[in-house]
Amino acid sequence: MAAILPFKGIRYNPEKIKDISKVVTPPYDIISEEERESYYQLHPNNIIRLILGKDLPGDDQSNNKYTRAAEFFDTWRKEEILMQDTEPALYVYAQEFTLSGKKYVRRGFISLVKLEDFKTGEIYPHEHTLAKPKEDRMNLMKSCNANFSQVFAFFEDEESKISNLLQKVSEGNSGTSITPEIDFTDGSGVKNLLWVIKDNNIIEDISSLMKNRALFIADGHHRYETALFYRDLIRSNEESPNSNGNTPSDYVMMMCVSMEDPGLQILPTHRLVRNIKDFNPEKIKKSLNEVFDISDIGNDCSIEIFMQKLSENAHKHKLAMYTGEGEKKFYMLTLRNEKLLDQILTDEYTEWKTIDTGILHGFVFDRVLGIQAKNISKSESIKYIQGVREAIASVNERKYQLAFFLNPTRIGQVRDIAIKRHKMPPKATYFYPKLMTGMVVRHISDT
Repeated sequence: MAAILPFKGIRYNPEKIKDISKVVTPPYDIISEEERESYYQLHPNNIIRLILGKDLPGDDQSNNKYTRAAEFFDTWRKEEILMQDTEPALYVYAQEFTLSGKKYVRRGFISLVKLEDFKTGEIYPHEHTLAKPKEDRMNLMKSCNANFSQVFAFFEDEESKISNLLQKVSEGNSGTSITPEIDFTDGSGVKNLLWVIKDNNIIEDISSLMKNRALFIADGHHRYETALFYRDLIRSNEESPNSNGNTPSDYVMMMCVSMEDPGLQILPTHRLVRNIKDFNPEKIKKSLNEVFDISDIGNDCSIEIFMQKLSENAHKHKLAMYTGEGEKKFYMLTLRNEKLLDQILTDEYTEWKTIDTGILHGFVFDRVLGIQAKNISKSESIKYIQGVREAIASVNERKYQLAFFLNPTRIGQVRDIAIKRHKMPPKATYFYPKLMTGMVVRHISDT
């Protein structure tokens, strides 16, 4: 079902950019103001100038961060800082990293993928999107006519046929190995490697193996929907619309990874809560006890042991809570039975009872704490946070009243909810590591 194509990617010229680690960045939507400034200072040709430009005094319709991005993009290509490959290619992208003391490799391929409306059942989302980020990405796409970063997707590959082929290409089994064009370690300690695959036989093998597979968006929902809007805009402006759907704007640049790849890791994102009216931990625990078995872990438990307890029997739907005020205690919340939520999580929230983030948002936040699930993306009462120690410190310092800790969402849960055309709560997944932006980009004149 996934129609993929090789393309003539645009990459940094190694003759002019000796250290690519100085010109690439993580995805635009996880870069803070401070980080943006540091990337600006790191190198004059850093991709940050294209993906996350600065607003300046005097900006108007004809001169703004989007038009400046287009100027940088044009200039860098003219000066051959960025160069387009002469032949269509697929790009095998691998990231080597360590997580909880264990080494992983996540390996996938970057190609063009034909855009499909979600209703076709060929490409599935799992997140709601917001209008403002889509407007921002649309302005950038209209100015630059480019995909600067990949939509990140996964697919089912039960027999690991595609994974094995990508491994052969990159590791040299059966004499098929080629040297990576890019090889560097980023600021997070992740090794990034990129192979340029121009062999038509390999490209055809991958394309053929992908034909009957649906794609599930992991990261980049706003970028994908923006690409759909851009496609429709181009179609509406065509004097003689191309009916076969094979114009450049009918495709988007995408990174595709096997669902069975051991390196396809999801990290949990924890929650801090404030602005709870008439805050009373005892009343909250009493309400939680309607559906949870609650274990008092105390206040002298180490973070390591606490998180280990949370991870034990994670399939039982376990959450953890840390209370501030006087007691400063850890509690383990274990759902007694999903059926207890049948009358609570209904309609569009029906599937939330199958995932921990859904139970937290749909029952704990909505029913117990009074933070409406439908408005949670706009709520100033919730902060999403990766660090456990930082979350606990925020409660101890009374910046927040409660902290909730979660196990990672499992990749199968993402697929199952997406297939049923339901959406997960905000920040239900944090795929790690993030793809680096600037490894390869695409001008939307190429199919």
